[in-house]
Amino acid sequence: MKTEAHLGTGKKALFAVLATLVFFGLAEFGFRLVTALTSDRLVGMIDNYQSRYYRRVNQELAYRPHPYFGYVRRDKGPTDGINRLGFWGEEWERQKPEGTLRVVALGGSTTAGPTAWPYQLGSVLTSRLGGRDVEVHNLGIGGWTSAEALVAFAMVGLSYDPDIVVIHCVNNDMEPMRALKPEVDYSHYRRAMNVVQTDAGLATFKQDFGDVADAIAARWSDLYVYAKLFQSGSVPNRASLHQLTTWETRTRAEPTQDGIDIFERNLRSIGALASANGATTVLTTMPALSVSRPGIPTVPDGHLRSLEAQNRRLRALASSQGWVMADLAQLSKELTPYFEDAIHVDSRGERRKAQVIADALEAAQVVVRSEPVDAMPTEEPQ
Repeated sequence: MKTEAHLGTGKKALFAVLATLVFFGLAEFGFRLVTALTSDRLVGMIDNYQSRYYRRVNQELAYRPHPYFGYVRRDKGPTDGINRLGFWGEEWERQKPEGTLRVVALGGSTTAGPTAWPYQLGSVLTSRLGGRDVEVHNLGIGGWTSAEALVAFAMVGLSYDPDIVVIHCVNNDMEPMRALKPEVDYSHYRRAMNVVQTDAGLATFKQDFGDVADAIAARWSDLYVYAKLFQSGSVPNRASLHQLTTWETRTRAEPTQDGIDIFERNLRSIGALASANGATTVLTTMPALSVSRPGIPTVPDGHLRSLEAQNRRLRALASSQGWVMADLAQLSKELTPYFEDAIHVDSRGERRKAQVIADALEAAQVVVRSEPVDAMPTEEPQ
């Protein structure tokens, strides 16, 4: 009797498993059929999500850990626009050619990229200085705070004998500044990149049971991917730089005084290093989208107020230190058509930011223009 009872239970369990598989199979088939007939856009989003983040269980990230400043971009080859040090741009020569103006750009995602303001600044300055050789070394990496910028400038930026350093560290510092008990080295906020590191120094996604199950489900189920898109947006947790590189910490609505002091100390340290090596420091503020645009979220009122307060602190710091101030926040209304989200702009907006930085350098007589000021482009530069 006991054996028969066990057999009956086993059959029920097997039937339940098979029924569950059939149910999810039919649901998956129905979902794929409906999306194929009704939404090419959703099909494309799902395909992009799967190929970009779930092509393999142990897929490599677009970033790699760095022993001293957290992480940098991964160099995928000679045509990807990333140099051997993990930054955007061509390889740099240590020896500065005679007559060349060298600029180091520091910042986060609003500085990173092949068409961001550092790239545009090189073009603008070259034009205004009558064709003088200008090199802008872009040390901007998405998610970086002033802490990473400070270390990267000390170890990398200064190695290339810059004449000017432009600091665009604003938004990313606001979260660690709001911590209830901030540490002087930002270790309350930043952690080692939570990935698997290979012998070649690259990084792959974690591979514990939950990660493997998630990767398998996302690789084979469009319905599962749709649920993930709906729940957490277009970037999964496994690829979110913020979740891979920061701790969860208790914060308050506004920065603590300790947080403000640590942030300003980081900037003063960059400026002191620049001055000691004969370079001019330029500090910038950050523009933000403050009006409604269809399909683009504005900065929440609370964060916008915090950003405005941060910009005020930066203006006061530049004044007290005698640095050049490029007040990009004054462009917020002008840049409205060019915002791609709350703080990032397209290449036309980046061009305008570069022009204002060049204007500030000229007004401070750091550079002397020999050509007419370039106008705001009506089309994106090639």
